[in-house]
Amino acid sequence: MAFTVSFRRQGPRPAAEALSEWLTEQGEPFEADGDDVLVLRALPVRLVVDEHIRAHVDLLPATPLTRLVRVLFDLSVHLGADVRLVGSGDITRPGLWLRFADEQDRQRIAAALGEADETHHHDDVRRGFWQLLGALGNGRDLRWDASRGAIVEMLEVGSDDGISVEDASWHDAEASAGDTVAVTVAGDLHIVAWRWLSEAWPSLRQE
Repeated sequence: MAFTVSFRRQGPRPAAEALSEWLTEQGEPFEADGDDVLVLRALPVRLVVDEHIRAHVDLLPATPLTRLVRVLFDLSVHLGADVRLVGSGDITRPGLWLRFADEQDRQRIAAALGEADETHHHDDVRRGFWQLLGALGNGRDLRWDASRGAIVEMLEVGSDDGISVEDASWHDAEASAGDTVAVTVAGDLHIVAWRWLSEAWPSLRQE
């Protein structure tokens, strides 16, 4: 999954050459892709310099998150800029690490469950994972959506403890009152679920 981190600052934006100099001083290898794009070689990051400075992050299961977040926030300090995760707003260093970690573990779960489908452990893994989601849900209807490769919550459209018709339309354009829609959960449930899965079935780890 790709993320976009933006750096909002007052005053004129620095030129790509200035960012190149900063990356060189930090010992961060990169290469230019045109006049206004810098591609980091050791991290899945593309820095785009236009009206604002943005970092496009193509997160992978093996991406070193601590180093990635450190580079992004060191850059924000250098720029004197706030860090914003597009779609979420302003974000702190720990908050960005958690958001990346949850996505990374979502990818790992999807790969592990796919691997389990190819082995004789399939039924046991699926049964155990279903029971875990029941415990994590604490009354919520949590499920694994294979098409999205993510944990989702099933919500009834129009009910007091469900989701409004308007909000449901973002997830299913044809949803109406009484229907049930699957909404990808926010937070860090994938981190918890991956810890259980990787400890219960270490043979499914792909790192």
